[in-house]
Amino acid sequence: MMLRRFQTTVCWYLTYLAILALPLHAQPKKLDTFKKAFNFLVVGDWGRHGEHNQREVAQQMGIYGNDLDIKFVISTGDHFYPNGVASVDDRQWIDSFENIYTAHALHCDWFLVLGNHDYRGNPQAQLDYARRSRRWNLPARYYTIEKEIDKGVTALFVFLDTPPLIREYYKELEKTHVSGQDTAHQYFWVDSVLASSKAQWKFVVGHHHVYTGGKRKPEQPEMVERIKPLLEKYGVQAYFNGHEHDLQVIKRGAVHYFVSGAGSENRPTGSIEGTIFAAEASGFMSVSLLANQMLVQVIDHTGKVLHKTLIQR
Repeated sequence: MMLRRFQTTVCWYLTYLAILALPLHAQPKKLDTFKKAFNFLVVGDWGRHGEHNQREVAQQMGIYGNDLDIKFVISTGDHFYPNGVASVDDRQWIDSFENIYTAHALHCDWFLVLGNHDYRGNPQAQLDYARRSRRWNLPARYYTIEKEIDKGVTALFVFLDTPPLIREYYKELEKTHVSGQDTAHQYFWVDSVLASSKAQWKFVVGHHHVYTGGKRKPEQPEMVERIKPLLEKYGVQAYFNGHEHDLQVIKRGAVHYFVSGAGSENRPTGSIEGTIFAAEASGFMSVSLLANQMLVQVIDHTGKVLHKTLIQR
């Protein structure tokens, strides 16, 4: 009996030491909640028929969405792998969306952007699906919404259509159907929207990264050349994107870059200049807005809160 107790104690102690030895981001944390906060979730790169942790991520989104009483979900693109959808009748709407994100908390507005895999199918069908679904909001290939956060405090969300901005896709038009989009007009539109906004919080959402420590090149040239200067010029606090199948927080200058592209499959990631956090994990992010504070929490597919970033306005 004494030997068994001793073995149990040693086993518990070794387990405790192993937990302490884990990297800080791997240790579970408690989700922070604020009274009267304006909450939403950010997820991307998810459409895999429930596989590669998609269903598990959706389950945790439902749990945390309920806890936070979220207002909406932002999706950063690549909704259906590998080749988008063919039409509004494509079976993938059921298998990769409707039958996956079933929690009551997730039957709210979803505001979405198109990714490069969405452009491999019929991107117009994703705009048209809004006529069938009350929660699917993709009114145009790029658009804005504005929300009141507190009395006299508003947040502007600018949703971009980034695949047509990326030059390399024009070399594979038979696969990624980006031709015919007026990119010059989109750049002009983004500039004018940000310039005219009086919102205290400004956020931009796109599929492609500006910076990443993940699989792809650390800087996406077109985004650095044309979008980054606008973020800095007009005081945008955060840029959200997918494309990289991981979870990252990067800060360059006054702008925070949040990579949330791990709604299902994940890949190895790493650090670059400005990296605050990076994890090879399936998951999503929650965002809580107050009048003068923004809290972003990174949550994996098991429900662990991996990281928290607080931004003051």
